[in-house]
Amino acid sequence: MPITECVVHELSRANSETPIKLSCPDESLSITGGLQELVGELKQAYVGKAGKQYGAFDQDLSVSVVSQWLRECLEQKMAFTSFAKRASEHFKSLLENSDVVMDGHLLYVIEELADGLVFSVFFVRHNEGYFINHDLGLDISRFLDVKGVMLGGRVAVSEWQSEQGGSGYLSVLRARGDKDFTDLFWQWLGFSDQRDIAAETNQFLQAVTQYSETLDEDAGQQCRHAVIDYCLEQDKRGEPVVIRDLSRQLNEDQPEKFERFIASETPEPVVDLIPERRQIKQFLRISGRNDRLSMSFDVECLGDSIVYDQGSDSLTVKNLPAPLKLKLMKYLQKGHADD
Repeated sequence: MPITECVVHELSRANSETPIKLSCPDESLSITGGLQELVGELKQAYVGKAGKQYGAFDQDLSVSVVSQWLRECLEQKMAFTSFAKRASEHFKSLLENSDVVMDGHLLYVIEELADGLVFSVFFVRHNEGYFINHDLGLDISRFLDVKGVMLGGRVAVSEWQSEQGGSGYLSVLRARGDKDFTDLFWQWLGFSDQRDIAAETNQFLQAVTQYSETLDEDAGQQCRHAVIDYCLEQDKRGEPVVIRDLSRQLNEDQPEKFERFIASETPEPVVDLIPERRQIKQFLRISGRNDRLSMSFDVECLGDSIVYDQGSDSLTVKNLPAPLKLKLMKYLQKGHADD
């Protein structure tokens, strides 16, 4: 089973004037099928969340104390339950100097996956919902809001411990509408060296466009689609885009061709990329909207079924989608009937 350790702590505060309550059990959770399923759902929700940030632990050890304790735990100099307790107590001390109100659970997990160890911590809350009991009456039940995971952090341990780990092995999630809680959570983990994934993705996609223009039209189109498909699949799995692997997929006969081109066209050597989902999805489409018009189409349509005239600032659209054409015809027929 991939989960090797899992501990849950409770952290709550009714209002800013009351003390923070922290409950830390002395034992780890039993590794059951239910726990595996819960952690799997949390990971899926975490991966699917937009707005994650990527970076590294702060080099200032007085700031990044959690990383020091985690390292001791991984080196078996400290029990996982002791590490989690120290970490939660440290988080509590940071929160006590704020007005943040919270009610939830910190869930610490270590997983042993095919590509190495992964450490995760999630802050999850309960929701309430009605259910019909055995007497056919209504009762209220509490359940974990897994999809609405509020805060989280994940560490790719192998990358962190590697001398070439660089920046990007630590990812963190932002709590919407609660900047103070997010800032304290990031400070607690010692998050630093934030990567500008938007700029990196933009540079990568520019290089992809330049590379595809060195190919004939059909091959260039296939290349762009293959790159986007690979990037979206990696994003869905929560894994980086490995340029070398992508290069091999694009050209089995010349597996290093794409990799060498990307390296020559980007300011810094690109080994792996954490793609910004929005840019990746929009790469093959042109879209825009105002208060009265919304339009989106594949870039391959431009110059073919869609022609833009800069002089008149107009678009000419041919080969309309059948559903749109049908609606236009019905609308025109209705207009004539009204006349």
